[in-house]
Amino acid sequence: MIYRRKVFFYETDAQGIVHHSNYPRYFEEARGFYLEQIGHPYEKIREEYNIDIVLVSLSVQYRKPLFFGDTFEIHFSIPKMDRFRFSFRYTVKKDGETVAVGETEHVCLDRKSRKIVSIPEVLRI
Repeated sequence: MIYRRKVFFYETDAQGIVHHSNYPRYFEEARGFYLEQIGHPYEKIREEYNIDIVLVSLSVQYRKPLFFGDTFEIHFSIPKMDRFRFSFRYTVKKDGETVAVGETEHVCLDRKSRKIVSIPEVLRI
């Protein structure tokens, strides 16, 4: 799946380069986009299934900078999923060139008990 976006000024540092702390935010936006595309936005997951999807690990490798005004794409997939854990893999591209890669790992928690629960069937690929 592909999520497209433009760099806003507030995401950049004094040199007009995207600050490294924004890449995890971009990844989160891509995950939200994914949930919307499969018909189960995060709000629905929380309310109908009474779960929260929580981040347990994050990695990013920065290869080239993005600048204010750049348009970029995040190509992402779910390479691993078992009963309790799943991960997303992200490749950030500008003009077809990779500028960053990353991975996040997640679990689902029951909103009341805060205990790990099985991934609901609606999230399984």
